[in-house]
Amino acid sequence: HIVPSAVGHILSRSEFYTAYTPYQAEVSQGTLQAIYEFQSLLCILTQMDVANASVYDGATATAEAAIMACEATGRKQVVVFRDVHPHYREVLRTYLGPRSVEVLEAPLAGCSAGFEKAKELVSRETAAVIIQNPGFFGQIYDGERFAFLAHSCGSLLITVVTDPVSLGCLRPPGSFGSDIVAGEAQALGNHPGFGGPHVGYLAATRALLRRIPGRLVGLTGDKDGRRGFVLTLQAREQHIRREKATSNLCTNQALCALAVTTALSILGKTGLAEMAHQCLHKAHYAFSLFIAEGGCTPLSRGPFFHEFALNLPADPEEVVEQFLNEGLLAGYPLGRDYPEFPRAMLFCVTETVPGEEIAKAARILANLKTREGVYH
Repeated sequence: HIVPSAVGHILSRSEFYTAYTPYQAEVSQGTLQAIYEFQSLLCILTQMDVANASVYDGATATAEAAIMACEATGRKQVVVFRDVHPHYREVLRTYLGPRSVEVLEAPLAGCSAGFEKAKELVSRETAAVIIQNPGFFGQIYDGERFAFLAHSCGSLLITVVTDPVSLGCLRPPGSFGSDIVAGEAQALGNHPGFGGPHVGYLAATRALLRRIPGRLVGLTGDKDGRRGFVLTLQAREQHIRREKATSNLCTNQALCALAVTTALSILGKTGLAEMAHQCLHKAHYAFSLFIAEGGCTPLSRGPFFHEFALNLPADPEEVVEQFLNEGLLAGYPLGRDYPEFPRAMLFCVTETVPGEEIAKAARILANLKTREGVYH
């Protein structure tokens, strides 16, 4: 995504360089205010009551959300759909295994069979149902169905949003009954660099306020009535009490969170909405062109934001190589994590991709189709 140039200038100020948690409020007002603004913006985006001061990344945010749900319900089981990010599901098992929490995997949420199977898995033993919206394959889901599924058994609904830019045009998770929202905010204000940097976020309803992990910055006042910011609602010692702690998450991604805050502040409501709509329209243009000219077929039908999955006219790894030869990054071969889709690729189109590059990609696919002959 486009990163406003002012973001880099603000991040380079030495006041923000330290990663140390600002326990001493009297010397940390600037950092604390920046974190408070980050929390506030995430609450607006997700339509949740409270957000923390950021966590390591989207995967650990998802795992921490599941732990919150287990602690809040007193249950030892979570149901996660298979089109939640594969890495997130791996980290979920890593976190929950030592806690003896059972992780049940439902099929893809995008198919009716997947939802029916999930209804069989969700029970009075289930602490949370975890969905990703948009899903890993890019599809947009009716969140209310999943909220009803979870709440009918007294479970919590955890919604994972891996690109908050989507919230510039999609319905926020809080509006359809999510109890916890977890995800990754790297796309806002942070340039991608070989897998990072990351800045996870975690937001929840007021009922779960005391169980939220990590740091919370609150707004208060001093004895003279001046506005001030402090870490609130949690004692510092709780983070080092091992099994008695709400979480052992002891820091936050303050510099990356500052980049998110700066980018959102510069974009504003209309800027974020414009960015999201450009992603949406360009992705749908690419989707149509890749099918009409590139010989691709859709993996599934349904609404999507800026990612979509297609069956290709050639081996996906060869497509990646051909795109690189032409100076383009292709999508992600889904067979790496979903063996049942060996010829499928996940494409992503954002506002940064010009129309001529989309047309160029379609021509590459068309040439591969011609070379492969009959598609099978």
